[in-house]
Amino acid sequence: MVKSKFVMPGDRVGYAEEFLAGEGVYEENGELFAAVAGETVVEDRVLKVKPIKELPKIVKGDVVLGRVVDVKNSMALVEIVRKKGFDRELMHTGIATLHISNVQDGYTKDLSNSVGYMDIIKARVVDENRLSLSTKEPEMGVIHSICSVCKTPMVKEGDKLKCPNCGKVELKKISKDYGTGEW
Repeated sequence: MVKSKFVMPGDRVGYAEEFLAGEGVYEENGELFAAVAGETVVEDRVLKVKPIKELPKIVKGDVVLGRVVDVKNSMALVEIVRKKGFDRELMHTGIATLHISNVQDGYTKDLSNSVGYMDIIKARVVDENRLSLSTKEPEMGVIHSICSVCKTPMVKEGDKLKCPNCGKVELKKISKDYGTGEW
């Protein structure tokens, strides 16, 4: 039996030798693919995809994973790519903002000392309408960063990040999960 799971159009959901293609499923070269976004359902060897009306929305309190696409004086622009608890990339969520006042507790003089271009960050949504983020909690912040000089992945050393290639040291608002692969 196939475990029910969320699928997107084009995802392989099974094989024609095991199941018949039902609603929301098509066959191509002996493989079965989802034709719609939804949950897989198997009934009497017929594999179907029960469509959903809406994809998961981002709401206040959600933990998200994002890529910093620009850093301004007091604000970083973040492309949200995942929502915790939802195992697929999110499509077309728009650009979220991380304001300097939401980076960490206390005063932050220079945002570029907290996050940088192309950093991967874990953040909490504090305003779903304006897509505002916060990294104030210890588990929030940068979880992956590359050296601004040579583009080598940075390694955490204490409360700083150091490039193992060129030796550059960078200050960031580092998540306690930095470099673990967890988020």
